[in-house]
Amino acid sequence: MSGFNDTSRQQRLRDTFPDASRVDLGPASFGHVSRLYEEAGYEVGLELRKFLEEYRECSISWMYREMEVSVQIDAEEALSFYPGNIRVFSRRVGRPLTPIGSAFATEEVVLIANGGDVFLAGDAGIQYVGNGFVQSMQALISGTWDKTFF
Repeated sequence: MSGFNDTSRQQRLRDTFPDASRVDLGPASFGHVSRLYEEAGYEVGLELRKFLEEYRECSISWMYREMEVSVQIDAEEALSFYPGNIRVFSRRVGRPLTPIGSAFATEEVVLIANGGDVFLAGDAGIQYVGNGFVQSMQALISGTWDKTFF
């Protein structure tokens, strides 16, 4: 990908998340990231493809109680989460989930379902964040997401 396209994508992300303190991009190409998912056994359908084209390898940070917190969308890290746990979380929500990254210092796994629903999962359980990555990130940044575990 050219520097111009990276600069353009980074500016779009900054515009999309104006309350973020930082938006950083990693160097991985869409082709590389989609191959990682395919090799791990995930179908890279239209929804996941669109998501990866725009949000692959990015970190979105914001201030929470005088501390910077972030969500990292990183295929290699996401795919390193234990697949058995991903299957358990999928059963709990009643549909397949795809790991896309991690959140916070506790390294909660960020999961996305077909239809765009976003979840956070970890040792404490699983939480619904919202529908659509943009809306979910905005809810995390503002602190308005439902923090109930199920």
